[in-house]
Amino acid sequence: MLPTAGIPAAALAAAISVVLPLTALARGEWPDGPYKEWFQNLKRPDNDRYPERKLNSKSLYCCGAADVVKTKFKVESTSGPHPEDRWYAWLNDDWTLIPPEKINQEYAPDGQAYLFMLAGTIQCFVRPKGDF
Repeated sequence: MLPTAGIPAAALAAAISVVLPLTALARGEWPDGPYKEWFQNLKRPDNDRYPERKLNSKSLYCCGAADVVKTKFKVESTSGPHPEDRWYAWLNDDWTLIPPEKINQEYAPDGQAYLFMLAGTIQCFVRPKGDF
């Protein structure tokens, strides 16, 4: 269950679904198009915490297209002097908090949300752009 004590219902956003071209993603390659290079160059936001990733440059990136999970997301705002958004993904029939250090500060050029998972763990999350 989501911790919602003290958070107004209006602060909870509706869930969204990620819509992706599944045929290209199934092969693990980003589909040809105007955004391919952006996705291939998307780095993990927590690289500064793991300097050993520099030993294998592939470890610095948010995985490949085959690692994108199609799911729903929702966000809630926290209260207090420094409010922040908390993002959740629908995983294993429950809302799972996306660790803040896994959230990229950039938005995908197509405005969609993307969740990258590897071996059952969240690697990167790209928030959707705009209202949802």
